[in-house]
Amino acid sequence: MIFYILGILLKIIFFLSCTVLVLLIIEKAKLIFFPHLCTCYVDLSGKAILITGGNTGIGFETAKILAKRGAKLVIASRNVAKSQAAVRAIIDASGNPKVEHKPLNLKSLSSIKQFADDFNRTYGRLDVLINNAGTVEINRTSTNDQIDSTFQINHVGPTYLTQLLMDKIIASKPSRILFVSSNAHFLHNLDSNDIAGKEPMNVWVRYANTKLGNVLVSRGMSKVLPEQVTVNSLHPGTTKTEIWEQGPLFVRKVINFLMDNFMKTKEECAQTIVHLAMARSLANVSGKYFDILRAVKTHRVVTDELAQQYKDTLRLIDDRVKKFEKINTN
Repeated sequence: MIFYILGILLKIIFFLSCTVLVLLIIEKAKLIFFPHLCTCYVDLSGKAILITGGNTGIGFETAKILAKRGAKLVIASRNVAKSQAAVRAIIDASGNPKVEHKPLNLKSLSSIKQFADDFNRTYGRLDVLINNAGTVEINRTSTNDQIDSTFQINHVGPTYLTQLLMDKIIASKPSRILFVSSNAHFLHNLDSNDIAGKEPMNVWVRYANTKLGNVLVSRGMSKVLPEQVTVNSLHPGTTKTEIWEQGPLFVRKVINFLMDNFMKTKEECAQTIVHLAMARSLANVSGKYFDILRAVKTHRVVTDELAQQYKDTLRLIDDRVKKFEKINTN
């Protein structure tokens, strides 16, 4: 029995290592053959930008770059102490004092609602919303809203946040919405009959499903938004961030070794996000998927028809919110 379990673990480790290695080799090859640094120097003074998960990793590097361009930045994240330290570091690096933190827990629909209500009351405009926060939860859990945690943090939560801030975004046009996705969406196995992610599946498929969800919601929203409000999704690239710091120690060591030797830097991964947030050439581009500063093809299942299934996410949110309100009024 022990040898059987050990054999399964070794197969999982081998599969993960090979997958990560292939992805990282592809990432490095793209850096060689395609320009990957955003060279559009736009003055963002007077612009208000909200970025989730801007206290660490790619989000932190993105926030630093945008702050240097003069934007007013709101970092939305759960860890208050880490976020306050990140705000100070961004201000020090950019010389821009217009950076602050607001607490947001994407694992809770009620927290998202509270955040959005506060933001809508406090801020006069929202020029760019960057849905950047994400996770990979090795041990499968569900939120209090009875949704798979990875799916809620990566997809359902950002979709709900976007909907709650939509009036502010439209009133601020020209404005932009970004969903950070991943080329991992090519590995999806999304079941539209299990949008809450209750059925068992391995961690990488669950993660891929969340990223496919972001591609779909971006494309679907682009069909209904008014002119001068754009929404796009993107693959930032693969880098060594806290998102990988889960799972058995040996698995982490293998993945970290591969990333130490093949990965992009966090600053390189921030470039496509920054480009989509401010490039004048993209002012009227919407519903596209970007990688290395360019619009690229998604998985072939991503069609306008399937993209309309993002409304399934909205219905799921509506169902969970109504249940939450009912519990609190009884």
